[in-house]
Amino acid sequence: MTISITSKTLSDYDANLAFNTATAFLRKSDLANYLIDQLEQQRVKLHVEVSTDPALANQDVSNNGSIVWNLHSNVSPSADLTDVTTLLSRIPAPQKPYITSQWVLLHLLALAIEQLNSQLNFRDADATWPWLDEKVLSASDIENVVARELSDLPLPDEQNWDRLLKRI
Repeated sequence: MTISITSKTLSDYDANLAFNTATAFLRKSDLANYLIDQLEQQRVKLHVEVSTDPALANQDVSNNGSIVWNLHSNVSPSADLTDVTTLLSRIPAPQKPYITSQWVLLHLLALAIEQLNSQLNFRDADATWPWLDEKVLSASDIENVVARELSDLPLPDEQNWDRLLKRI
């Protein structure tokens, strides 16, 4: 899969920096790292639009192979998932919007995996997650496993969004 990163509100450099920063934290999870790598190797194209438009924060405006990820998103779309709630509840208040924004990106990628499952080839006999061999990949299952894997790891020290958002 070719993942293309663009933005109407940030430079290409800053949009890629935001995506790479967010995925660097998410990739600390073995499952997230595996799935992001798999997304990059598929033959399906996925477009990620990085937005800083406050009017689009916390809204799902993604469709047709295009994900719109807003750096201002600060509400977890996975609040009903126990492991995600546990992970997000341990985050200090000043860092919560930053980490939640990264979690929104994971949620959108997990939904893309779930929706494109029939077109993707995630079946890996060596994968350490046996449920990946099931016919239906669930975004909720992916998010819960990633939340469990990240729950004991240190949070990122910096909040790069502040720097990016001040440039606008």
